[in-house]
Amino acid sequence: MNDDGWFRYFADIHNYEFGNIHGNDHFFPFHRRYLRDFEEVGQRYDRNFAVPFWDELRDSRNPAGSPVMSSARIGGNGFGSCVNDGLQSGWTMSFPNPHCLSRLYDMGNQMHSWYSPEYIYSVMQRNNDMHGFRENIEFSLHGSVHLGIGGDMSTPYSSNDFAFFLHHANLDRLWDQWQSWGHANTIDGRDRFGNPLGLGSAIPHYGDPIGSTMRLGTGRMCFRYVGGSSSRREQSALKLVSEPVASNADSADSNLARLPANLLQKWFPHVNHENGPLNGSNSTRSSLSPSMPSGKKMVYPAPLTDAWVSMHRFDRAKVEKAMQEAREFVDDLNSANYLSPY
Repeated sequence: MNDDGWFRYFADIHNYEFGNIHGNDHFFPFHRRYLRDFEEVGQRYDRNFAVPFWDELRDSRNPAGSPVMSSARIGGNGFGSCVNDGLQSGWTMSFPNPHCLSRLYDMGNQMHSWYSPEYIYSVMQRNNDMHGFRENIEFSLHGSVHLGIGGDMSTPYSSNDFAFFLHHANLDRLWDQWQSWGHANTIDGRDRFGNPLGLGSAIPHYGDPIGSTMRLGTGRMCFRYVGGSSSRREQSALKLVSEPVASNADSADSNLARLPANLLQKWFPHVNHENGPLNGSNSTRSSLSPSMPSGKKMVYPAPLTDAWVSMHRFDRAKVEKAMQEAREFVDDLNSANYLSPY
């Protein structure tokens, strides 16, 4: 695909549309359509090709130690220069000009911690509108992974790096999970110019209506995620957001259930109040995820950098509020002696 110019093609689209698809509510529909476009091109080379998702939440404590970043998979750090191992070792990327694929971890040899499964689960529970859900994901997990890996991943042409597709497939999986919790047709918010969005709004670059991306397993969205949603109780849903190592699976949700009622109400309102089954949706893309340590205190996630905020034209006050909330979440759970199985 790279030799035939396809990585250039996709990087060019992402770079050109950057302002139309970030910092506004085209974010999820565009990237789902974009991922499917990439997958369809891949299937011209191998009919069984599917974009796997990377359950980065399981790796949030030590992203650099993930098997996904190993030589056997997508390779590791380039220290600001060429990535010399893994899938794209030795590749020459042609957008915006010829260069080797670059990575630069945000802490040198290591990466700063990313957002935890618990925090993203909380975001998914506390936001019932697309705008709030999208904004909180974009200000948290989306940015921390791009910045942690760095290099090409920290630019508008980040899709030069195959890590981009693994990352956005996971974000798309989380959106699919959120949709299955009563938000199947929830689309609201605005585009970059302030125009309200609806199911009939055109997706940037593609022109397809947003409604054409809303349901997996139908139309052009003929894919699904392994381990996705089905009828279940809210109390067991954390494991659907991020699957812990098998030996800790039972504690993933039971540990949350032991939190004081006031913290459940504050951070996990549906765990506190809803015991009924949820409606499910389809779930073929599989995971590239390792096991993570358990029984640990929560840690602060990486903040967004000023350069990242400026590149996306985010509202700085909103970003700071979201980051403060994430720190407060960690403090609250640690004060309650919560131990994470991840």
